[in-house]
Amino acid sequence: MKIIKKDKLPDQGKLILIYSDTGVGKTTSALQSAPDPILYIATEPRNPKVSIDAAKRPDLDLDLVFYDSWQDTMDFLADDKNTKRHNTIIADSFTYLMNVSLSSEIENEAFDSRSDAEKKIKPLVNRAKMSPEGYGGLSSQMFRMMKILGQLSTKGKVVIITALMQETPKWNRELAAAPAFKGREFPNNMPGFFDLIGFVQTRHDENGEIVYPPWVSFESPDGSFMAKYTGTGKRRAGPLNFEGILKG
Repeated sequence: MKIIKKDKLPDQGKLILIYSDTGVGKTTSALQSAPDPILYIATEPRNPKVSIDAAKRPDLDLDLVFYDSWQDTMDFLADDKNTKRHNTIIADSFTYLMNVSLSSEIENEAFDSRSDAEKKIKPLVNRAKMSPEGYGGLSSQMFRMMKILGQLSTKGKVVIITALMQETPKWNRELAAAPAFKGREFPNNMPGFFDLIGFVQTRHDENGEIVYPPWVSFESPDGSFMAKYTGTGKRRAGPLNFEGILKG
């Protein structure tokens, strides 16, 4: 362990989760207003150029990496030299990363470990079947990822995670809206990892026209949706502008 004086702690580091329905403007807003240089980790099989162009930030200093495998991603993020020059790291999205990519890798690993006879029984169903052991591994790997991202935030990086919204999630039926993640263990423990959790919604003007950036709420007055605010500022809701959010 290393002793650090309080005046040596970075001012900027934060770990932020934002979630919403698809197409609301999470990614574009992050690219538009987060401090650059930005490292953008694309986990979904789609071209991020649409969001980059929509951000209308011609001088944006942006590097992109595309998800290939879980272990490669973990190794990449654990190596400080890969993120040394970046002020912001955006992972878009954690829903796809956990629910599709990592889940598929775990399911494939379990299927490949079965005997040839077992593989012939409902091969399509069994290849996509998550066992209790698989769910445990899924949560464990996500916790490992959060540890690495948390360490990056303590080094002064702004880490922005996006996720899709799920209505009345299985892991907490009391919530009308929450991030869409598989299983129970990780979603239930997830809030403890983040400094801010914001629910993003479409914003309209007085004429009913959509206005950008969208609206983000880091506090749920009635507890109906997942939100979290850590800090001393008073800005618990407002336009999704990270320059303002980071100032508190």
